[in-house]
Amino acid sequence: MNALRPQSWLLAALLLLLCACTPTPEPRLRVGTVPWPGNEPLFLGQELGLIPTQRVHLVEYLSSSQLLRAFRNGAIDAMSATIEEVLSLEQLGHDPRVVLVLDASHGADCLMARPEVESLSALAGRRIGSEESLLGMYMLTRIVEHAGLKREDVQLEFLPLETQVAAWQRGELDAVVTFEPYCQRLADVGARRLFDSTRIPGEIVDVLVVRKNFLEASPQQVDALLRGWFATLIWKQQHPQEAMQRMSRRLGLDPLRFHEALSGVRLMDEHAQRALLTGSQPGLHTTLERMGELLRHHQLLEGSTEASQLLDIAPLLRVSP
Repeated sequence: MNALRPQSWLLAALLLLLCACTPTPEPRLRVGTVPWPGNEPLFLGQELGLIPTQRVHLVEYLSSSQLLRAFRNGAIDAMSATIEEVLSLEQLGHDPRVVLVLDASHGADCLMARPEVESLSALAGRRIGSEESLLGMYMLTRIVEHAGLKREDVQLEFLPLETQVAAWQRGELDAVVTFEPYCQRLADVGARRLFDSTRIPGEIVDVLVVRKNFLEASPQQVDALLRGWFATLIWKQQHPQEAMQRMSRRLGLDPLRFHEALSGVRLMDEHAQRALLTGSQPGLHTTLERMGELLRHHQLLEGSTEASQLLDIAPLLRVSP
């Protein structure tokens, strides 16, 4: 037994040397999304190899509520979020930092209603379905405001996004607050568009938020995602038909219908980021402040948030100096 000990020590020393020489693998940036046309360039970028899978891991959830829960619980490091959700996460102490503006909704968030509901005022007393999310509540609040009604004038029923069409077909709802591709799926079963985000321009904006501690510890992963996003938008512009075919498959739409859904979404390229995130008066800073005021006015948010603390433009300046 004693004769074997020198060999054992030698093996142990070699193992320690090997461990010391093997670099610790970098953590991947786990990015949460939901089915939404504006998120499809992320998946297209990974399919094309422009957003490296060794640095960025995309995770798709079925609903906004699942996505927010995952971010709060630390299951993901970043997410595609509306600015309403960013303000809420900040108030809850989760340190979200906006590093990129993905898109602005210009028609892709909607209220679909039964044909007999001919006007917004006719929603009084009707059953309106919505996902249980801050975005859903905000949209409903703006809808009843345009209708000259109050929230208590309608019967609100919360239900997950993926169950909306089935609930509609069972006759359980008179209208649904939702977004693409569910607007088109409800239209396929007889619903008509009664309101959409063209009526509230600049209010539904999707951004990429990253948890502050991940951003500080692994900035190179965030930079890789930004570079891939910009490269993907350029590729999409150069290959429009192929891009539509590739992106439409994931949402279960044919290319023409996906193009229609995406037409209600304004994707933000490298040039747009400059106006929204940089300068003495960044456009998104103003939008965040205005949205905070609206949410507090409608009692959807408590307390105030310093909008400038939510923006981190360092990744953008590194990628696009």
